[in-house]
Amino acid sequence: MYNKKGKNTIWIYAVILFTCVFILLLLTGYSQVKFNRNLNEYRNKLISSEEEISISSHNLKTALEENEMLYKKIEELNNILEEKTIDYEELEEKLKNKEKENEENQFLKNYELLLEAEQYYNNDKIIECTIVLLEKVDKNKLSLNGLKKYNELKEEIYKKAAWEFYKEGYNNYIEKEYKDAKFNLNYSLKIAEDEYFSDDCYYYIAYSEYRIGEFELAKKTLETLIKKYPSSNYVEEAQKLLNIMENE
Repeated sequence: MYNKKGKNTIWIYAVILFTCVFILLLLTGYSQVKFNRNLNEYRNKLISSEEEISISSHNLKTALEENEMLYKKIEELNNILEEKTIDYEELEEKLKNKEKENEENQFLKNYELLLEAEQYYNNDKIIECTIVLLEKVDKNKLSLNGLKKYNELKEEIYKKAAWEFYKEGYNNYIEKEYKDAKFNLNYSLKIAEDEYFSDDCYYYIAYSEYRIGEFELAKKTLETLIKKYPSSNYVEEAQKLLNIMENE
């Protein structure tokens, strides 16, 4: 009886021990699995970190290389800019020298033209003197002495030039050289419009324009004659020519 009870007790202890061992093994296995899982996660994170570090290192290396290339490019551009700046300064200096040279040439040229006009005047060639003085000489390109001579010569020729141009234009008109007549008579008016022969200029200009077919210009010239010189002996003739052109 005792032996039977003792056996039962042993079996119970054995079952309990087995159960405990089994539970312990389960816990150990679970812990091992969890540990392995955590270890794998850590390993993956470590690999991922290493890859990120590797990528970052590569990117950093690439960035440094690009930065080095960019620095060299900037240095090259700075060198080019420095060269171009030197070239520009040299070109600017040459341009200033050229402008100065041109200005000096202009002064010299205008002074030579002034002397040419003076020579025409001394030879009593008033028309040639006037054209050179008024059409070719740039008084802004003369020295103070040159400008003084220019004004003195201009004052002298103005006393004679209007009359000389009128005479030349009238002779052109008589010889039926109407374009030359128009040019010279207009030049007489350009110099002076208050001379006793100024209305003659307008009259012969109008007839010259009429002869060469410039009818609208002739009308305007006749209208100007009638308006500016209402007491002129040519007003009646001017009005007759106007009526003729208006009725044509």
